[in-house]
Amino acid sequence: MNKIQLIIEKEFEEIMKNKIILFSILFMPLIFSVFIPMAMLVPMIMSPDEFNQSMNTTTGPIGTSGGISSMTTQEGIISFMVTATLPFFMMLPAMLPTIISSYSIIGEKKNRTLEPLLAAPISVQDIMIGKAISALVPALVATWIAAAIYAVVVWLLTNNIVHRVLVPDMIWLIGLFILGPLLAFLGVMITVIISARVSDPRTAQQISVVLILPLVGIFIAQLAGFMLLDTKLILIICVIVLVIDLAVIRIGSKLFDREEILTRWR
Repeated sequence: MNKIQLIIEKEFEEIMKNKIILFSILFMPLIFSVFIPMAMLVPMIMSPDEFNQSMNTTTGPIGTSGGISSMTTQEGIISFMVTATLPFFMMLPAMLPTIISSYSIIGEKKNRTLEPLLAAPISVQDIMIGKAISALVPALVATWIAAAIYAVVVWLLTNNIVHRVLVPDMIWLIGLFILGPLLAFLGVMITVIISARVSDPRTAQQISVVLILPLVGIFIAQLAGFMLLDTKLILIICVIVLVIDLAVIRIGSKLFDREEILTRWR
């Protein structure tokens, strides 16, 4: 544990020195927690008569989604959009760790600190655990803070219309505290593996960005009316991501070969 702690402390020092990482951790959550809800919800927050009149000529999946039939059109669409934005907050724990961990190997190579680390009497598992935790913790904390800000913004914007707390609900809690960490861990492991085998941090980030595509697909599928996230579906997604995480751990332990990495950088 002392060796892992030393790696984590060293990684945190590097994070504090990297302006790109700091910018991502500080400003990306603000975009997701403030600007997105403002852009999506503010147009809906008009008088009920005006809103319902503007919707009289539109039909689609939003107005017929399960669970909102007892609400007014305005309340139903607001509730639907708040639920539909959950994939955005799953993008944060998938994106932020990739930005941090993509520099975990390549950045050390450029700073000439990779060789001493790999040559030290530390197991590969300790190195990977230390780097994973140092990328997971900032990403998850930023995600949870962003979600808290989002919940407050949503409440301030919709309380006078919906008259109840929309977030967090059970789906959001599962997404933030179960699926979010699983996605973050998957992003870290994939990016650490990739960054150990390429020479450019941007390459590692571009390859690992494919993690975001399924989340974007879920958001689009909800808007198109093909699906709606519920507790059962998000638990199924959690199980799938957990299985993938376990597979990536086994693959990563085999691909993260210290001798091969040292030879490649020389």
